[in-house]
Amino acid sequence: MAERDTSTPTPAEDAVEIAQGDEAEGLTQRRRRRFIKWGVISLAVVVVILLVLPVVSMLQPGYYRRYPALRDRMDHWAVSTHSRISCAECHVNPGAGAFLTFAAKSIPAFYSQLVKGPSTTNLLRAPTRAACQKCHTTYRQVSPAGDLLIPHRAHVVVLDMQCVTCHKNLVHSPNRRGFNRPEMEGCVGQCHNGDTASDQCTDCHTRKQTPDTHERADWLAIHGTMADTIDCSECHDWTPEYCAACHEKRPASHAGNWKKDHAPVAKKRGDGCLVCHGGEKFCKECH
Repeated sequence: MAERDTSTPTPAEDAVEIAQGDEAEGLTQRRRRRFIKWGVISLAVVVVILLVLPVVSMLQPGYYRRYPALRDRMDHWAVSTHSRISCAECHVNPGAGAFLTFAAKSIPAFYSQLVKGPSTTNLLRAPTRAACQKCHTTYRQVSPAGDLLIPHRAHVVVLDMQCVTCHKNLVHSPNRRGFNRPEMEGCVGQCHNGDTASDQCTDCHTRKQTPDTHERADWLAIHGTMADTIDCSECHDWTPEYCAACHEKRPASHAGNWKKDHAPVAKKRGDGCLVCHGGEKFCKECH
């Protein structure tokens, strides 16, 4: 019997070899697809982390302590009633658009400070009225102590004012008296000057009627001596150095050719001039 030539594969062996090759190639392709899949997923995770980390970090109070110019402001926030509220609640306007705008600014700022170090840049702008009204209403009419009339609706709704116009630095810095509430300098300086809005004390204060002494015709002349018998600061302490506010500036009339024209005014004012000019000898020095 003739022996079979084993060096030449049979058709069955060819089929098995082809199948094994296809299986190996399929396994390689599956591994390649799996590798690409996990590579894409890993890259996406890294990208998300690189984008989300700055936004989350810059909404954490501790992040801003790294900025020298903001450390004291964060210390004041920490002991205020607003310390229970996140930065985003006040400093990022409601809505997806406002949040995305903040995110777009925070990402480059975050990586910039990693390279260059903390700077004075502050991406958290002053809270808008929309942010404040997420918690606060416009129904309040008086101050907590009841000594001030504060019609919030008239200011916020009717006049369309921003809350920070009056409540400037409410949380992050104390005023000169050490507490965080609006000061009268802002009210009088910005609006209640008798022109833009009323400057009558009783329009805002429930407990500060003008004393009878202030209605006297000679009050300007005698008020200096009366200062020793009454507490002027009870009403006038809203402005620092309230005496100097008048006594360190010249009257509007004392301009131009005042030296020539002062005589008729002096006759009309009489002793009123002596309030500043110190007695009768002052006139005699020239006359």
